This record gives sequence, structure tokens and C-alpha cells, in this order.
Amino acid sequence: MTNIQYVTDERGTPVAVQIPIQDWKLIKAELEPYYGETETAEILADGKFLDSLTRGREQIKQRLGKPLSEVSV
Repeated sequence: MTNIQYVTDERGTPVAVQIPIQDWKLIKAELEPYYGETETAEILADGKFLDSLTRGREQIKQRLGKPLSEVSV
């Protein structure tokens, strides 16, 4: 990476970094496989949705409900 610029506060402490857009595109492409982790964090933060998933897991363990072939979507 070249042309990296640091943004500092009034005391000279670095608070941000600016990089060329081409470098950002490369970094973004490298991070793409990890986007699922963000989705997982969002699910875990949603209490109602997480409760629903937990109930569904328990229903599966108890073999409650209908087979997928019987569910209309």
C-alpha cells in the first residue's frame, strides 16, 4: 500500500487513516468471506429472533412440527 495518510487530532494523535480507493477495494475483497460473521452478530443481538431460533432448535430435537415437504412456502 502506498499513499497512506494519517488524520490526527489537535494533539497529533492519529484518529483515522486515508488510503487510496484501489487499496480499499483490495481490502474489501479480502474481507468479503467474513461478512457472515457480521450477520451472525446481528442475529445474536436480536433477542426475539434468537428466541425464535432457540424454540425452533428445541422443536427439532423433540421432532415436533411437519416435514419440510409438507410445508407450503
